[in-house]
Amino acid sequence: MNFSSIKEYFYKLYNVCYLITLFPLGIFIYLYLQMQVGKLNSLVQELDKILMFQIGLVVIALVALTTVHLVISRKIKKIRTVPSLGDRLEYYYYFSIQRMMGIAVASSFMALGLWLTNSDLFSILYLVILIWLSLQWPSPKMACKDLALRGDEREMVLYKRDTLG
Repeated sequence: MNFSSIKEYFYKLYNVCYLITLFPLGIFIYLYLQMQVGKLNSLVQELDKILMFQIGLVVIALVALTTVHLVISRKIKKIRTVPSLGDRLEYYYYFSIQRMMGIAVASSFMALGLWLTNSDLFSILYLVILIWLSLQWPSPKMACKDLALRGDEREMVLYKRDTLG
């Protein structure tokens, strides 16, 4: 990724993260509205199968979120030792996109569950995933924390400065 300033870096990162986030959100909103109007009928009608889908999709989403969190956290810890701040930020860019993609996949499972069962449980779980996404959003403060930045590097990233002083 090419960026000429820290402001441009976060601008590009935010744009990609918004696109990744908005696609499953749009699908979920569409399905939810169709369900509310009565145009969307559940494909699964039997209560025991609905419960099975609820448990199964929740477990799959939790496993996906946990795996993504652990794998990305491990990768980010490895790049803390890279000497150049620019290189660390470039790695962080790709890892942040991977993190957002994992969250988008987990939220897509909630949309799938809503489509299959028309259960309001998936609406609640989708909101929980959105809250999780907001806690994982790659802000300058999060980048400083994840990359364990100190001193001048922290000031540059936190306040989006291009130079010191």
